[in-house]
Amino acid sequence: MTLEYHLGDSSDPKGHALIYFQDGSNPERVGASYLVILPVSVDISKYVPPFLAGQVEQLGTGEMSSFAFPPAPELVPSEAWLRETATRRGDDLLFGGVAQLDDVTSLMEVVAGISAEYAAQYDKMVGARDDSDSRFVESGSGKSDESLAEGAAVADVNDVMYSMMAEPDLLTELTTLMGRFQYESSGGDTAGARESEAKIRAIGKHVPENRRIDLLIGAATDGEPESAKRAQLYLERAYAMYREDYTRVHVLEQEIQTLGTD
Repeated sequence: MTLEYHLGDSSDPKGHALIYFQDGSNPERVGASYLVILPVSVDISKYVPPFLAGQVEQLGTGEMSSFAFPPAPELVPSEAWLRETATRRGDDLLFGGVAQLDDVTSLMEVVAGISAEYAAQYDKMVGARDDSDSRFVESGSGKSDESLAEGAAVADVNDVMYSMMAEPDLLTELTTLMGRFQYESSGGDTAGARESEAKIRAIGKHVPENRRIDLLIGAATDGEPESAKRAQLYLERAYAMYREDYTRVHVLEQEIQTLGTD
């Protein structure tokens, strides 16, 4: 997924952005949501009353570092109003495309994907600056036994964590990782892309096989011109399978067929 910046720079995201869509049936109707990358991670469970703690845990709490609100775009006065507002506030302004603004469920998935990629771009920028600052203390290019062991331990932790998450949380995590993986792949971050791919494969072990995460990974990594589009369709198919929306599944599978199969 490639983000379309109408204000701002993809190489230097500000960490807060307005994302907007035009209605497919009436271009004058515009909806927007707001994306925020938090400078401080938040453990929401600490601020929830005890009697709600169980419900919050089911939503997959942990450290929250970014979010989009509202989760689907709400109507705003106009595109010009958005541009003026973003300029005044110093926000990035992202164009999400043309969509049916009344299709809230689908738009929630789209906004989540855009939010994930925006977060990945921000993390990439921050990471590049950190690497630049610390480069003078690095020595050697090979991985030590200690670093390899640490990598294996991280993989085990991810597998355990995913095994305790409900499917909606796994799909949300999958959306985030797909945006990050595509950004890392297109940016030449081989190590980051491998790490994200490993996490995606780990998630695939903990969702029903008919979600076909294997095909999603194949589409994302095959290097074909339509790979990003096919990967997005497989991601939407996983959501539709979870919702048992088999009409939508059929439509998505037809769209995948038109792009070619794995």
